[in-house]
Amino acid sequence: MGTEIQVRAMYDFDGVADNGELSIRANEILTVTRQDIGDGWWEGRNVQGEVGFFPEAYVETLPSVPQPPAIPARNQSSYGSSGVSGQASSWDDSSYNQQQQQYQKPTYSSSYSYGQTATDGGGEQAYNFSNSQDDDGWDEDWDDDTSSNYSDRRASQQDPDELTGDGVFGLSVPNRQQPRKPSSHSQSSSADAKGSGTIRKSLNRFTVFVKSGGENYMLGSAKATVDPRDRLEVVETPDGIQWGKSPEVFSVEIKNPTKATKLKGMKSFIAYEVTPTHTNRSVTRRYKHFDWLYNRLVEKFSVIAIPPLPDKQVTGRYEEEFIQHRMAQLQLWMNRMTRHSIVSRADVFQHFLSCGDDKNTWKAGKRRAEKDNLIGGSFFLAIETPSTPLDMQDVEQQLDNFGKFVKSMDDSVKTVYNTAHDSSKKHVGPYKREFQKVGAAFNALSTSFELDNTAKSRPLTEAIAFTGRAYDEIGLLFSEQPKNDLHPFMDALHEYRGIIPTFPDILQVHKGAMGKFRECQKLQEEGKMEASEVEGVQQRLETISYATLAEMNHFHKERIGDVKVMMQNYLQQQIAFYQQVTSKLQEALIQYDNV
Repeated sequence: MGTEIQVRAMYDFDGVADNGELSIRANEILTVTRQDIGDGWWEGRNVQGEVGFFPEAYVETLPSVPQPPAIPARNQSSYGSSGVSGQASSWDDSSYNQQQQQYQKPTYSSSYSYGQTATDGGGEQAYNFSNSQDDDGWDEDWDDDTSSNYSDRRASQQDPDELTGDGVFGLSVPNRQQPRKPSSHSQSSSADAKGSGTIRKSLNRFTVFVKSGGENYMLGSAKATVDPRDRLEVVETPDGIQWGKSPEVFSVEIKNPTKATKLKGMKSFIAYEVTPTHTNRSVTRRYKHFDWLYNRLVEKFSVIAIPPLPDKQVTGRYEEEFIQHRMAQLQLWMNRMTRHSIVSRADVFQHFLSCGDDKNTWKAGKRRAEKDNLIGGSFFLAIETPSTPLDMQDVEQQLDNFGKFVKSMDDSVKTVYNTAHDSSKKHVGPYKREFQKVGAAFNALSTSFELDNTAKSRPLTEAIAFTGRAYDEIGLLFSEQPKNDLHPFMDALHEYRGIIPTFPDILQVHKGAMGKFRECQKLQEEGKMEASEVEGVQQRLETISYATLAEMNHFHKERIGDVKVMMQNYLQQQIAFYQQVTSKLQEALIQYDNV
């Protein structure tokens, strides 16, 4: 790189030193030394002179000359940040905001090694496809659309003032350009909606509510033709408001990871065999294909929690242990997606699962998915809700309670995860050493007793030697046990540490919609908006409310089932482990019956 540039960290990232990664903290200033690392990684130096890799998506470039105020970064740590500005920001629940300002973006394990500290999982999953130097490159192998990257293609198909996609963990892709002033198009576009000429669109073009397309939907500007086959239901049940059931229930198996090469061996990648039960036909997919699917789902479903994929790492990606662990994490991700009645029936999801190796067929489905009109705010057009009006005060209370719940759950999951991580390290370190130290002491005692080789003394000597070996074997049991209980336990917790951070944005979409509705009510009181128009806005708010409540209930249903299985498996493995330890000690005890 010709000249070094400076960047500011937008989020915390705990790097794995063994992989050459550099830990960074939000607002820390870094000097970029290399940008050609690939896979969405940069190399940089902090003020202490430490050099290492960090995710490009986690930093923003500092201007070298005075510029207009920077675009505010999407902050997952704030549930209470304003959903809209100007007139739309009239709703401000200060207690809600203050309570959620403490929300911190969690960290994630970016390594298959449980001997490392948990690190953030966002390095790979930025919206950077065709321009990436990644070995899992997409376009050069599956498509010939190499003229622009994914974000550019999406931007060319819609209003230039609208940004799409929520990035990694609900975080927006870092913006490398100066903020644009609202164009004449964006200032006047709200006038195109019938009767909404006095309703201003939010001047903050980068709020979650605006980026998701929620504002356009609320104002009636979102237009799309909905095929009857694309209609989605929200239903009332004895257990609360739920997503409608999927017409077809299926599962997906991911297996047989295979290392393959292209360009005469110059590039390598891992391909997985993906087999859905409803087609019973296997297809081959690489990590980049999963990444493409993930980004399409995030862009399409603004009120559905799409958990992040297992992230990439710079080194060791072809080691067998890493490959197997990543495949297990991809399986967990796929299981969760197939269990969601809305995600599992989406055309883009079905295309990913069913399309074979024919490039033309794949490209046609890929382009069709990328031109989907029912994304973001327009997705709500496809939702059919019950006719029962909702009590908005009750809805707000439910959402506020849910926000507090996920904040508390995030804190507790983080504590349990770190505790399990520490325990795992103790099993392979101190616990193993302590038992083997005891075993060595008993062995030393038996060795000294061997000097008395009489028939009367020999059984005691052998029994003590057996006890020493038993303790040595117990030490080995301790070192091997984490893979049976703690590691699966941590994998399950790790998945939720990716799911939980998606909800601030989901709640923020609803908060923005609520603020827009209250703005319209105020305009009606001032005689600037017709009652029929406000009624239309209220109906659209109810659709967003029903969808948000359905997703919240889906999360709770999944959580209860997942945590039940997680705890049962952990306790079963713990019982089996201590039974083995007990058995070893009982075998040693029996030896003294012969003394």
